[in-house]
Parts: sequence; structure tokens; C-alpha cells
Amino acid sequence: MTDSPSQPQPGHKKHYTARHVRFPHIRLPHIRFSHKELVDRPLAGHPHPDRPFHWKLYGTEAIATAIMLTIGISVTTILVANGSPIAAILAPHPVIRSILVGLFFGLAGTIATLSPFGKVSGAHLNPSVTLAFFLTKKIRWLDALGYVLAQLVGAFSGTLIASVGLSLLLPFWHPMVSEIDYAGTFPSHSYSLALDALMEAVATAGMILIIYFTASRPKLQHLTTWVCAFYFAITNPLISGFSGNSTNFMRTLAPDTLAHNLHGVWIYLVGPFLGSALALQLARLLFSMHGLKEARIVNFGHHGRVPRYTAPEAAGPSPEELKQQETGKH
Repeated sequence: MTDSPSQPQPGHKKHYTARHVRFPHIRLPHIRFSHKELVDRPLAGHPHPDRPFHWKLYGTEAIATAIMLTIGISVTTILVANGSPIAAILAPHPVIRSILVGLFFGLAGTIATLSPFGKVSGAHLNPSVTLAFFLTKKIRWLDALGYVLAQLVGAFSGTLIASVGLSLLLPFWHPMVSEIDYAGTFPSHSYSLALDALMEAVATAGMILIIYFTASRPKLQHLTTWVCAFYFAITNPLISGFSGNSTNFMRTLAPDTLAHNLHGVWIYLVGPFLGSALALQLARLLFSMHGLKEARIVNFGHHGRVPRYTAPEAAGPSPEELKQQETGKH
């Protein structure tokens, strides 16, 4: 049950105090939230009738995606581009370089997830992840569409920051990042596009299986974002020779557009989406997903509500408590 509301004074609105509010970075123990803020169910379940759209979530998802692309492209440039001294050291060791590229791009997603923006949105960062939660009814179709559009905006913003933005500050940067085509992923000319799409599906299915498995188990939920980063370190040397190991349509679309090379870009939409659908079927066969919760609960423990950006871990009443409150009114 939530804390009992204080008796309203004449001319003042009634407020409710959030239950189990935790502020790891900003300590504001006396924050109070309105009833509307606490009962909203933006991702799973029925939203508040006055708030069908959740712009705060879409905006923070866009920023988190931009953070991932900015860091991922920048680190990849340092590890791969010819003008980088680190790339020169790694050049004789292509497998190690591929492992590091996968690891650090994965860790870019981890950093984005653990940022204040990722804490608010849950940091899907990837249409394949959004689809995975949609297929398990952990996000409504309207919010899923909002997240995908936010990822599109964030991917292009992050790519522009990592290329044009850094080039304005560092004159030597643009030749390096443009040389590697803005860290884009492209299908190999040595194999058919169908095989490349299949490899994207396989890589995505593995990623979603990890998310389903860890997100369904309370003792492992906090490891989800970290395990995925190391997953890319393992799969990158195996998959990158076929398709670049994207698993994320937006992560490919934005850099490939700047590189003016959209050849075969459809495989990064078809392959990962098929992989997400395949992962769901495999997960149902291999293990229980009874404890699966939406991304923000998995990462940060709240009940799918973030009343304010300044309090990303504030938790309102749970769905069960809301039902009890409604029952008590009648």
C-alpha cells in the first residue's frame, strides 16, 4: 500500500507520496507526486485516459539511443581507422580487434542504459528489443511505435554527433570516421543477401534469448545489460564477416545513410525481426518466462511508471495495489 495521503487543505490539491522512492544520484526525500502521475501505466496495461502518449519516454529513448551511437561509432573509429595509433597496434590481430569492437559497442549500449535517460525509458535502443517486448505484451503497440520512431531519431542524432560534431572539434577526426563509413554495417559480397539476413536473424535470436532468460529471473535481471555487451564480443568475430553483426536496424540505417551506401539494408530489418520472433518461440520451448517484466522494471525495479525525470526510480502503487484501491472505493 502507498503512504496515506495527507488531508487536503482548502485551496490545495491532494498529493500522494511515492512508495519506495530511491534516489541513488539525487537525494530528494520529500518529493511528492500527484495521483495521476503515480497511476499511469505507459508501457504495459491500460494507460491513463488523459495520457495516451508518453513523450517523456520517447524523448529519453531517443537520447539514450543517441548516446549509444555516439560512443559506439567513436570507439569503433579509434579501434579500426587507419589514422588511429590503437588501430595500428591491433591491425595484426583482426580477431582481437573484432572482439573489442563488439565488446565496446555493446558497452556503449550498457552506458546508455545506465544513463538517466535510459533509466527513464528502459533503454530498448533497438527495434528488435522493442518487438521482443511487444510480442510478449509488455508494451502497447502505440508506445512500441513511439519507441521505434525515437530510436530512429536517436540513431541519426548520435551518428551526426559522432561524425560531424566531433569533426568540428577535432579536424583530424572526419577522415578517420568517414574512412570506416561511420562504423556502418554492410552485407558481405562473398555471400548471398539471404545468407547474410539469416546470420542477422541468428545473432538477434541469441541476443533476445539472453534478454528473455535474464529478464525472467529476479536474481539475473540486473545482469541483462552487461551480459548483452559480452554477447557481442563473442558473436562479432563470427557474424561480422557475413553482415557486420548489427542486430539493430537503426544502428545500421543511420551510418549507412551517411555513407551513401544502402545496398542490402533491408536484411537488417527482416533478419533481426525474424530473429526476435524466433527467439520467442525458442524461449517458450527452452525455459519458463513466467517472471518476464517490461524493460524498465527489469533494469530499475519500478512498476512501469516514471513520474518525473528527476526521479527515474520512483515507484507508485503496483497494479495489485491499484486494484485494491479501486475495490475499496466501491
